[in-house]
Amino acid sequence: MIKYTYILSRLSRYSHKLLRPIRRGRRVGRSACFFLSPAGAMTVCNLFSNVWAIIVQGCLGVAVFSLLIVKWRCEQPRREFRVWAFDALKQCISAGFQHGCNVAIAAIARSEGGEGNEECGWYIISFTIDAVLGTALSIFALKYMLEPLAKKLDYHPLIESGDYGQPHNINIKWWGIQLTSWVLINILARVVCGGIVYGLHDPIHPFIRWLTHKFKGHGILYLLLSMVGTPTFLNIAQLMIQDTVLMKNKRRFSRSQTDEADGPISRNDKYPLMNVEGSETQTEYAPMIGVNGINDAKEMEDMAAMN
Repeated sequence: MIKYTYILSRLSRYSHKLLRPIRRGRRVGRSACFFLSPAGAMTVCNLFSNVWAIIVQGCLGVAVFSLLIVKWRCEQPRREFRVWAFDALKQCISAGFQHGCNVAIAAIARSEGGEGNEECGWYIISFTIDAVLGTALSIFALKYMLEPLAKKLDYHPLIESGDYGQPHNINIKWWGIQLTSWVLINILARVVCGGIVYGLHDPIHPFIRWLTHKFKGHGILYLLLSMVGTPTFLNIAQLMIQDTVLMKNKRRFSRSQTDEADGPISRNDKYPLMNVEGSETQTEYAPMIGVNGINDAKEMEDMAAMN
């Protein structure tokens, strides 16, 4: 009897071990069902309080980087991969700061309102103002304030955006200086945009409340509208413009590529009709070159005899 009791106790202990993964799977399944069911879906559109918001914003970041790759593959002349990688990284980091500023502006504007005042609606307003006014302010500050000042002070790292010392070598320090200055310019421009949103809070608030009421109970759709639907074309235009501004001037870039492929240019190549070495041997373009440009050796002898 004792033997059978011992066997039953061992079987019950092993059965608990065997059923433990099944019980864990049930718990995971219930949580997954809750996540995918309407009860677990977003009913209020917040930008960071739900996993859906993180997923959508992550996809948005991947889409931004993909656009930069497509633009690089289509441009002529195409930048060297290392140069493009530094330009793209500078663009992605600054885009992250821009997105963070827009989310912060939306959160602050939402805190000023009452019921029916959600972050997604304010993000639409913030991003629209940012894409139009913020981009223009950033480009103006870079091209008409920072770069002219750098030229005046002869500070080479900031004289031209996208110039890291290529094609001969790439100076990472120059890239870091340009990245820091561009991020600071973007933050200052977004502070201006945030001040405009805050100043227009009361006139815009009724529109946000109306838009929120239309998407009541459909937080995911509201999130997709604010992050993907509305900003799509503005985001594409903003990325293309900023990437063109941040890259090195195409004409200078093309000329530097040609010079690097052809090798160093000597003074004889630049001035083929001049004997710059001071020797008696002349170039093939001008067998005999006199002081006054006379190519006939006989005429030169006659003139010497007359003198």
